[in-house]
Amino acid sequence: MKYFLVGIKGTGMSALACLLSDLGNKVEGSDEDEYYFTEDNLIKRNIIIHKFNEVNLDSTYIYIIGNAFNLNNKEVQKIINNNYTYYYYHDFIGNKLNKEIIAVSGTHGKTTTTKFLYQMVGEKTSVIIGDGTGKGYIHNNQLILEACEYKNHFLSYNPSLLIITNIELDHSDYFDNIQSVINSFDCLVKQSDIIIANGDDKNICKIKCNRMIKVGMQDTNDIVFNITKETNKGYDVHIDYIDVNINIPFLGIHFVYDYILSYVACYILRLTPNTNNIKLPKRRLEETKYGNTILVNDYGHHPTEIKAVHDSLRLKYDDMKINVIFQPHTYSRTLKFKKEFKNSLSLFDDIYIDKVFTSKREGYDKYQQLKIDKIFKNFKSFDIETLNKINKKKREIWVFLGAGSVDKYMDRLK
Repeated sequence: MKYFLVGIKGTGMSALACLLSDLGNKVEGSDEDEYYFTEDNLIKRNIIIHKFNEVNLDSTYIYIIGNAFNLNNKEVQKIINNNYTYYYYHDFIGNKLNKEIIAVSGTHGKTTTTKFLYQMVGEKTSVIIGDGTGKGYIHNNQLILEACEYKNHFLSYNPSLLIITNIELDHSDYFDNIQSVINSFDCLVKQSDIIIANGDDKNICKIKCNRMIKVGMQDTNDIVFNITKETNKGYDVHIDYIDVNINIPFLGIHFVYDYILSYVACYILRLTPNTNNIKLPKRRLEETKYGNTILVNDYGHHPTEIKAVHDSLRLKYDDMKINVIFQPHTYSRTLKFKKEFKNSLSLFDDIYIDKVFTSKREGYDKYQQLKIDKIFKNFKSFDIETLNKINKKKREIWVFLGAGSVDKYMDRLK
């Protein structure tokens, strides 16, 4: 088949493109000219990336449109006006990919949990992960899928097994309140065969389902785990129900939950988890040495995630100054959680705020940006000259934080 993906550099879209290519299809797509880390995997597969231009399109392709794109995009206009065959990303995966779906969802940690699970099952199944990782295997009908709740897109999937990491309010441009988020997850639970969930999460516990296997440290869970040892390199954990001891080589309690949920999923799937050389996804606490300084690249863009990034680094580098360059992601999220953002960012030593990365969901709005500048007025503003403050002779941490393009500034230091 010939596929053309509109918005091919999107984290999920690039992963889907890689999967389709691995399955033997001809794949190309379009996006902005600006570099984004997800295009590396596309280039490795010789997948052509066009700059947005409707002249690229004709009737010979099956089109897959990224969920962030609508009729404001000229390519989307042409596809719809000319009655070309097309699907949106979530509809294609749920209704046309013809795979048995093992889904990982939750407000935070779903990318990491999906990555852990994929590595534990031995990487011999198809996968779509939100760090741009995508692979396809013809001889395995299962798909391990990161399933996002935004605009209820995950309701296009009917998972044979569903993992829920946690439930918290996010995507405030779509969800009005936490109850609306819980309701959406409740719908997904109802259409899933088996559910493995973080039973210590108060919002998950509001969902009633006799097919839900709750995992956590509280005694009320179906599967209880205990941290038996904590060091500056990770944790030793005992899982009571399975009666197994494991080592988790990542710092931060959120990683413990992500890892355990993946491990339990393997147990439920009757697979022996492969725990050799498990790695974090791209842009999750990625460290680069810069002389005595350590540069950290992380995708965190919600106050809860920002605090988790800080806490993990503080556990590992308790004697070092930890600075952050934060690029807010969307006006709506930043304005909704303005108090929470200020509280979580204040945990760092020096804080620099970049302009908002608006993505395709929101166009640039100078008045919204002025509001956000006012919110963060007590922090320092980031500009390119800020990079001159990063001195490789100093023992410091500099975190490049955000779901947009803040990591591009790291390239200027290499």
